[in-house]
Amino acid sequence: MKAGLIISILPYFLALLLFYSLAIHMHQSLDGWPKIIGTDGFPAMLLIHDKITGIYITCLLLLTVFIVPAIILICLLIPRWRHLVIYCVAHLVSLPICFALMQLAPRDFLYWWWD
Repeated sequence: MKAGLIISILPYFLALLLFYSLAIHMHQSLDGWPKIIGTDGFPAMLLIHDKITGIYITCLLLLTVFIVPAIILICLLIPRWRHLVIYCVAHLVSLPICFALMQLAPRDFLYWWWD
């Protein structure tokens, strides 16, 4: 059970790693936070890092919001799979926790990220 819960929250742990590593990468590459919204003037590797982070978090969000509830429903309907619901719920609960932890990033980075 312990391994299953770890696997369930691992995608959001990876999202946090990507998010905060992007913040560190950005701060080091630009010698501070971006002065404007957008990616004009970003080094190529920072652009790649930004794109990977954005795509990963977007896909994970869509999977969690639209697919995981359907999987939970299916698991509830099939008696042999009901024990798997706890892992899906753990994954689902990881979403708001991840987004709350993202709010701990520096204000200037968050301003850039959410725009």
